[in-house]
Order: sequence, then C-alpha cells, then structure tokens
Amino acid sequence: MGLSVSGVSVTTTLQRFLIQRVDEQLDEATNGWAHRSGLVDGTQNDGDDSGSEGLSGSSDTLGLSGLEVLGKQQPPNPVTGVTRPPSDFYVLVVDEQISYEYFNSPMTARPEIRGLGKPTLPVTVGSREGSGANISWRATSFRNDDGTITIVALPLEEEEHIISRLVLLQVIIGLTVVGLVILASMYLVRRALRPLNEVELTASKISNGDLGQRVPNWRPNTEVGRLSLALNKMLAQIQSAFVAIGASERQARRSEASMRRFIGDASHELRTPLTSVRGYAELYQSGATDDAPMVIDRISEEAGRMSLLVEDLLALVRMDEGRPLAKKRVDMLELVLESAESARAGFPNRTVQVVNETGEVPIVVGDVNRLHQVFSNLLTNALRHAGDDAEVTLRLDKTDDRVIVDVEDNGQGIPAKDLPHLFERFYRPDVSRSRMSGGSGLGLSIVKGLVEAHGGSITVHSVEGEGTRFRIELPEASETE
Repeated sequence: MGLSVSGVSVTTTLQRFLIQRVDEQLDEATNGWAHRSGLVDGTQNDGDDSGSEGLSGSSDTLGLSGLEVLGKQQPPNPVTGVTRPPSDFYVLVVDEQISYEYFNSPMTARPEIRGLGKPTLPVTVGSREGSGANISWRATSFRNDDGTITIVALPLEEEEHIISRLVLLQVIIGLTVVGLVILASMYLVRRALRPLNEVELTASKISNGDLGQRVPNWRPNTEVGRLSLALNKMLAQIQSAFVAIGASERQARRSEASMRRFIGDASHELRTPLTSVRGYAELYQSGATDDAPMVIDRISEEAGRMSLLVEDLLALVRMDEGRPLAKKRVDMLELVLESAESARAGFPNRTVQVVNETGEVPIVVGDVNRLHQVFSNLLTNALRHAGDDAEVTLRLDKTDDRVIVDVEDNGQGIPAKDLPHLFERFYRPDVSRSRMSGGSGLGLSIVKGLVEAHGGSITVHSVEGEGTRFRIELPEASETE
C-alpha cells in the first residue's frame, strides 16, 4: 500500500509537471508565432483544391472554413519573413473563406478539434478518428485580432511514453521490494517464533511426563525472556506440587500400611493378655482351681500389661496427631540425674552412673515430662535386656549448638540384623524375653517420636558382647529462648 501510494503520488506529480510544461509551450505559441498575422504564406488558396487533400474533413467537422498548418520548425521565409511553427505543433486557423495552407505536414495523426471552435484554455483531447495513430493531444484555441480562431495543439506521445516507462519501473521496483520484504519478514518471523517453538517442544516433553524440562532462559529485557522466566517459575511450582503430591501419596500408602500393621499388632498384643485373663477366669469358674489369690494375681499382671500397652498406644496416637508439647527451658544435667535416680529406685542392685563432660550446665527447650520419659525408657531397656551384671552410664556432652546424651551399657549387645528395626513399632529382638518382661515393642518407637518432636535425633550403636550405646542429640537453647 505504501509503494502504491508513493507510486501514484510520483506519477501524478510528474504527469502534472509534464502537462504544465506542454501548457507553457502552448502559451508561448498563442502569444507569439501562432497569431493569424504571423501565419502568412505565398501558397494560400481561395477555395481551389490545391493542398486541400485530406483536410476538408476538418473544415466540415467545424462547420467553418479553415487554414490547417502542420510542419517542421523552419527559418523565416526570405521573402515574407514569416516564422514557421515547430514540427510538433498542429495549427488550424478557422476563417470565413475556405482556404487551407500547409506548413510541412509529414504527420498523419490529427487532434480531435470538436468543441474548440471558441476560445478555450488548454485541454487534453484524443486523436481524430481515422487520422492515424491514437495518441492524446494538449490543445487550446484563441481568437485572433481579425476575428479568426486559431487552434494550437501538441501531441502527448512523448509524455505518455515517459509516464508509461515510469509506471513500469515503479511496478518492477515495487514487486522487487515486496519480494524482498516478504523474504525478510519470513526470516524475521521464523527467528522471532523460534523461542516459541522451543516452548512448544518443552511443553510437549512435559506433557509426556518429563517434569524436569525447562524453557531456555532468554534475556529478561525482552517479552520472550520474561515469558520464559514466568514459565520456568510456573513449571518449578508445578513440579514441586507433583513431587509433593507423589510424596503425599507414597506417605499415605505407607501410613495406611503402617496403620494396618499397627492395628494388627495392637490387636495381637491385646489378645494375649485378654486370653490369659479369660483363661484364668474360666479356670476358676470351672472349679479346676480354688486358689483365688493366684488367679487374681495373674489377672492383675495381665491387666497391668494391657494398661502399659494402652498407654503406649495413646502416646503414639498423640505423637501422630502432632499435639503440641509444653516446651520450656530444661536443665539437662538435672533431668539426667533425676532419671538415673528413678532407675536406681526401680533396680536397686544395679549400677547407674552420670558423667557430665560439658563443663557447664547444658540447657535445651522442651517438655520436661516427655524428655524424662525418653531417658526412663532407655534406662529401663538397658537394665532389663543388657544383662543382670551390666552397668549403665548416662554421659552428657556438647558440640557446637547441640547437646548430646549417651545412654551406654556394657551388656551383651544387640545383633546387627536387629539394629535397623529397633525403632519400628511392635518390633522386639527377642520376642519371648520381651513378653516375659512386659515389653510391647513400642518403647523405642515412642522414644524416637519424642526426640524428633523436640527437633533432635537418636541413633544406636551396638556390638555383641561389648554393649550398646543410644545417642540423643538435641538443639541447645539460646539465651533468648
């Protein structure tokens, strides 16, 4: 469109300029040599046929007598001194008498002179029918001093040729420019859309399950760069969400399996004491024994085991529900000393030592009752299962911002195959011995859950025949806590 508008403007301007130049030539002719007084020649005729061949049609067309002049530019007549018109001009003088005069007439084309019988400003007319080539003319007419009408015309063949050449050149240039613009546009568009093609390829890979794909990071000061940055953020969030959903699903499956196992184990653990209670009750009712105190003692023992099991189960439920702990600053040295004292009271003939290697009083933030339960469970396990002669030591230490408590014994140790499963619920290395001692297999699971609820960790190291060490690490309290 721009080239078309430009071409029309240039063509119109040039055409107007060329027409104006022709009009200036016509104006010079009408004001100079084309006057009737200047067109005098010795070959005039008074109505005879001399030189009139082919021109009577012109006079008939006008309905007037006339003098038609065509010819080349000639020097002044040496006799009369008259200047001949240039060869490009067509001149017709209309008079009352029928007389014609020729000035060099090699041209056959004549302008259409209808409507020019009266003085007229320059206008564009066609060629007279049957007069030769079909070209356009620029013609004007004016009245002479003697009352005759002179018509002067110039052919526009050269101007039309110039205009046609210009239009052809503009068409060629326009098509060339349009072709180059199309090629450049295709290249630029493909280059501009190349990042979007990469985005499409990345999206296709992501739709096939490859969530790790990312769009290349282009310059952030461009629209594509900002788009890639936003897409990568969105893809990272989507991947995180899918990973979280997958982890949640796996955790849910593990929790479901663990819950089923937990319910099965709990049912099994409760069934054993309930079976004993029911058996002793039926034994007494059937009269198989009349030792009521013995029956009551056995039922009481089994009820105590069920009570411990129920308390452990409730503790696990509370931890699974994430119930908040009553946290405050806890003096770990004092807590360990109290736990050791309680263990000595329960096992009066055993050795329980406390060693403080911190050189100061270690402080943590936590629930003092739950932490006391942790150390009581560990001490009880060590005193029950390490052996009758085993000694237990509580060792306090500190590194960086962690408080370390080791519960060590020099007993018989734990087999290596059992170490990875010690903190699992209802796991007992020695089932028969644990049942005899009243263990349910939940103590170490409770210990692990309580330690982790305080932001700490627990590990175990044991060698058969040398002893076992449980290490608890808790974050040290800051001065502002």
